[in-house]
Amino acid sequence: MRLLWRLCGGLILALLVLLTGFRVAAWWREGPVPIPPQMTMVATSYGKMAVQMSGPETGRRVMLLHGTAAWSGFWRDVSAHLAAQGWRVIAVDTPPFGWSERDPQVRYNRVAQADRLAQLLRATGGPAIVVGHSFGAGAGVELAAGKHAGLVEGLVLVDAALGKLDPPEGRGAAAAILSFAPLGQAVTSASVTNPPLTGPLVRSFLARKAAADPWIETLKQPMRREGTTAAYAEWLPQLMTANDGAKSRTRVGLRAIRAPSAIIWGAADTVTPPAQGKELEALLKPRSAVYLAGVGHIPHIEDPKGFQAALDRSLAAVTRGQ
Repeated sequence: MRLLWRLCGGLILALLVLLTGFRVAAWWREGPVPIPPQMTMVATSYGKMAVQMSGPETGRRVMLLHGTAAWSGFWRDVSAHLAAQGWRVIAVDTPPFGWSERDPQVRYNRVAQADRLAQLLRATGGPAIVVGHSFGAGAGVELAAGKHAGLVEGLVLVDAALGKLDPPEGRGAAAAILSFAPLGQAVTSASVTNPPLTGPLVRSFLARKAAADPWIETLKQPMRREGTTAAYAEWLPQLMTANDGAKSRTRVGLRAIRAPSAIIWGAADTVTPPAQGKELEALLKPRSAVYLAGVGHIPHIEDPKGFQAALDRSLAAVTRGQ
C-alpha cells in the first residue's frame, strides 16, 4: 500500500511539474504584439472591441460572431463573400479572444457579452442581422432574447453551442476547480493556448480534417498577445457555468425570441450534434434550416461553398418581407 501511495504521489508531482512547464512556456511565448492594421477599435463601457468592417457603408448590416478561441479573421472568406454582395459586414472579436481589450472585471458571461455587443452595434450604426457560430451563438441568442432584442433584425445560428437548456442553479464542480487561477492557467497553457495542440484541437471539431490546415496560423495570431493564457483561464470557468441567469439558456427565453431566425448545421457534427439543431428548430420555428452533409462543427471552413450558399439562403429567409 505504501508503494502505491508513493507511485501516486510521484505521478501527481510529475503532472504538476509538466503543467508548470507549460505555464512558464506561455509566459515566454506571449508578449507585446501590434494590432493588425485591418482592425477597427470601438469603445464600449467594457473596453475597446476589435472589429473588421467591410462592404459598402450603406449596405444592410450583418454581424459575425466567432466560436471559442477564434477571432474575426476566422470569418475572412465569409466576410469577403458577403461584402461582395453589398452587405455591411461587422466581424467581431469577442473578448477575451482576438484583439479586443480584455475585461479587468472578467465580465464574460452571456448577459455581459450581449450588453457588450449591443454597445458595439449602437456605436457602429445600429441594428444588424446576427450570425453566431458555436460559442458565439450564445451571446447572439442572448442579444435577441434579452433587453437589447430591438438591435437584432435576424438571427442565423451555425452549430450553436448553447449547452443544456434549463440547467440547474450553480456553476458546477469543473468551473469551481478551474477558478483557482494557478490551476486554471496551467490547464489552459497545456491545452487551448498550447501551439502544438492548435491543429489537433481544431481537427477534433471537424469531419473533414484536412480543412483545418489553412487556418491554423490564422488562429494562432492573437494567441501570441501578452496575457492570453491568463485571460482565457479567467474566461474558462464562465464557459463551464451551467446557469448564469441568461435567457438564452432557457426554453422560455428561446421561444420568446421575435427576430426571424435560420439554422445552419453540420450534419456530421459530434460537438453539437444535429439533434441540438432540431431542438432549436422546435423552439425557434426558423424560416430556414440547412444541414450540410459530411460536415462537422465548423462548416465555414469545412465546406466553404456549401456554407456560403446556405448562408445566402438563410439571410434571404430572415430578411423576407423586411
